[in-house]
Amino acid sequence: MIQLIHWLLCTIPIVVGEVLPLQLDLDNSQITPRRSASRGDKLQVFHTIWGAIRSDFATDTDKVKGLYSQLGGFVRDEVQCSSGSTGRSACELQQEVRRHLRTLMAQRLANLLNAEESIQTYGMYIAASVEPALVRDILVHAIEDVYFHRPQEKLVQQLEQLYADRDEVSFRTMIEAQLALFWRYQAMQDSSEAFLFNVAHMVSKIRSHHMYASVDAGLQKRVEALGQRLPPVLGLLFDPQGFCLLSRSDREYIYTTITDEWNYGLNGRQVFSWREKNFTDSAGLTRAFVQEQHSTPLFTLRSELFKWYYFVDPSEGNRLAALRSGSPSSSTSTWTIAYAGDALIFRQRDLTLCAAEKFDDDRRLVKMLPGQMHTPPSEACQWLPIACAPPK
Repeated sequence: MIQLIHWLLCTIPIVVGEVLPLQLDLDNSQITPRRSASRGDKLQVFHTIWGAIRSDFATDTDKVKGLYSQLGGFVRDEVQCSSGSTGRSACELQQEVRRHLRTLMAQRLANLLNAEESIQTYGMYIAASVEPALVRDILVHAIEDVYFHRPQEKLVQQLEQLYADRDEVSFRTMIEAQLALFWRYQAMQDSSEAFLFNVAHMVSKIRSHHMYASVDAGLQKRVEALGQRLPPVLGLLFDPQGFCLLSRSDREYIYTTITDEWNYGLNGRQVFSWREKNFTDSAGLTRAFVQEQHSTPLFTLRSELFKWYYFVDPSEGNRLAALRSGSPSSSTSTWTIAYAGDALIFRQRDLTLCAAEKFDDDRRLVKMLPGQMHTPPSEACQWLPIACAPPK
């Protein structure tokens, strides 16, 4: 109690069994309460302080937070919610203060999101100030506040800012925020391909982060539940282990040649699809990387066996090849990716990646072709991501 009164800087004289008339001076005064004050007397002090805060300091988050903390200690150490009228009244007051604190913090966070200002510092302040359950409650209410004011896919990126590098508490806070946003999206029965792409990318980054192993099992279970609600094709697209691509039309997989006899110019290696249906191996292992994060992200594609990036050669009928060294050009090696059911669709400008004509009896060229901008395009331009067969 002494800490509470000194924190508020108020004068509240207390005697055994009696609360004298109170004169609150929240600016400058002293108090020495008797330790023998009854629980009812102390509760009356809390009610009086709460009345003063609501009257003159309703938007002072620190004062509300301090009262909430002291009330928590009082309920924990001296009364129980089921211990008669005093306990019930104490818990009702605690909940009232909690709701007000939640509103203040959620509004501040929502204002920062709407203004597109940094939320990292305030997120750390929230996490350090209140218990995890209230942190989660604040995040849910802040997201509900901004959900119809901000682009959904943009909110995914903004909430990632809650994570401060190498800080486990902020990492968990960021995860809670992403979960709250996704379940809000689900509850609204919205449909946004850009949002789902960004969420799938975020889930992949969370799962592959070195701190994820230290996250409690309950939170991990909720992340996995979110992942199961995403289109499976996106889970494969962002799988850090990579994937192989089969054309829907021929069930032939894209692969990068592995011997020098199939060099492509001075700095490339040829890429084909192989005739054997549903066959995959390590030569086809591919990963997608977000190169530029826009409302529609741009991706690079990398053949993982030798870490060579795919690119398109306009001088050879826009055929696909792999760059053996150096940095790929953004104009020929970045794709937008859409999906249709269980298939991915890769595009550059008005061209779409498709299985093309035969190169020989075993191989087929893979090219960027025009006239396939409708969704879904022809089956030759739809690519099924699957797990590659493990090396023998």
